[in-house]
Parts: sequence; C-alpha cells; structure tokens
Amino acid sequence: MGTIPDEKQPVANPDEWNVQRILQWSATWLKEKSTDRYSHPKLEAELLLAHVLELDRMSLYLQLDRPLLKSERDSYKILLRRRAEGEPVAYILGYRDFYRHRFVVSPAVLIPRPDTELLVELASKAASALEAPHILEVGTGSGCVAISLASEVPRATVVAWDICNAALAVASRNMQDIGVKNLTLIHRDALELGVFEQDLFDIVVSNPPYVAKHEVELMSRETLNYEPKLALFSSDDEGLEFYQVFATRSQKALREGGKLFLEIGLNQAAKVAQLLKDSNWRKIEIVKDLAGHDRVICAERP
Repeated sequence: MGTIPDEKQPVANPDEWNVQRILQWSATWLKEKSTDRYSHPKLEAELLLAHVLELDRMSLYLQLDRPLLKSERDSYKILLRRRAEGEPVAYILGYRDFYRHRFVVSPAVLIPRPDTELLVELASKAASALEAPHILEVGTGSGCVAISLASEVPRATVVAWDICNAALAVASRNMQDIGVKNLTLIHRDALELGVFEQDLFDIVVSNPPYVAKHEVELMSRETLNYEPKLALFSSDDEGLEFYQVFATRSQKALREGGKLFLEIGLNQAAKVAQLLKDSNWRKIEIVKDLAGHDRVICAERP
C-alpha cells in the first residue's frame, strides 16, 4: 500500500488493475497521505482518474472492469503524487465547475467555491428585475461570478475589475471559452481613491479578500500553500479592510436604489452589517448558505 501500483506489483492478472481496483486503492492511498481535514480522497481519486481516461466521473462506474493501460497508469500516478503533495485537484485538472459552466483555473486565481454560487444567485435575481442592468464585480479572479452574471442576464452590461494581470488573463480565456460578449475586464485597484467615482452601476458585487491574519490556522494546507494570498488575505487583523472600502466608497458607484452584494467570511456578518449601518446603507440583509452559515450581505445605496 505504500507505493503507487504499477505493472511490477504481484498481481495474478495485469487486467486486475482495472478501474474499480485502482479507484479503491488510490482512495485509500490518498487518505493515508493526506494531512488536510478538508480532503475527499474518494472523490479526488475519481476526478483524477476520469480526467486521465477522458471520461466524466459518472462514466467510470459504467466501466469498472476496464483495465488500465500502462500509459494510463503512469499518467494517473503523476496526478496522484501531485495531489498527495497537497496541490488542489482543480489546479491539477486545470478547471473547476461553477454555477452552470466550467472555468479554467490556475494558481493566479482562487478556485471557485460552491458557496459563492449564492452570490451569483442573489445578484442575478436583482439584475433580472431591471430592464438593462449595469453590473460591477470587484476582484473577479477567474471571472466565475462576472461571467455567470453576464450569462444569466444577457441584457446586462457587466464590468469586472482585478488588480492582477495574470488573473485577468484567466478571466479573459474563460470569457472567450464560454462565449460571453457583454462583459468588460479592467485592470483596477479597488483600494485606490476615486476608482468608484468613474461610472454608475445598478449592482456592485464582490467576494473580496476577507481572511484575517489570526484565521490562518483554520485554513486548509492546500489553500495556504497554493492559492494566491493576494485574493485571500485582508491586510488588517479582522479581515474587514475591503468591507470598510465598500461601505464608505462604493456608494458613489451606484445609482439611486442600487444594490450591493458581498460575500462574507465566518463570524463577519455582524461587523460588516455595522460598517454598512454606520455609512447609512438601507435594507441590510444577511443571507445564509445551504450549510446555514452567514454567506452574503446585501444592502441598498443610501
């Protein structure tokens, strides 16, 4: 069990290294190697093997008796080793599914999380009620939120900012691959004074860096070691730097009645709500995700 299986191991029949057996073996091997409490060895083994065999994950279970060629085993071993070293599966595969699309990802961008789909759902619902909504996303990364919004509301005009050129390159590729035409990507620093005064929008949406310094010990090893720290960490001790900026400056980017949608971290809801109240935002609402955690805060321009 200590080494990745290959044709030299004592197997009565080489065909026994079929899909079923190698999945069982690799899930156990990954579980033994993992030091990350957030890992899912069985799922990860399936995703990596499906990638090597150019199948979707469910199709693996229709081919459990299929023997693996040596070239397939060799390719799979490389991916297993990368995963065992802590590299996120999404970076190994080069993509992550989010909302209704598949997005290319690289270490230049955060890996899209299912929790963030709530941000898209709420913002797209608000945008759908408008005739020709103008939407701004701040900190687009892979583009998963902005592209999803542009796709869900085709009559919208969407603008997305990011400070990182490498992230914008990933977002641009996703925009082209998915075929979105109503999105403009802009290199811009949201912390720079005056940036929110250059245009007017109906909706501003963001999943900003909100991890506080003291929360490092709560994070997974793979996130800390592989995902871009610029997109994860706030520079202050409470993770509120960007929320303070949104509370005080983003009003200038919104038309009358304009709405703000922000993803928030654990235990930040009350503090972010207070920042918004102090800046006279109206109709402040905290929305929970499917796990029951406070996930998105919504507000209307004062």
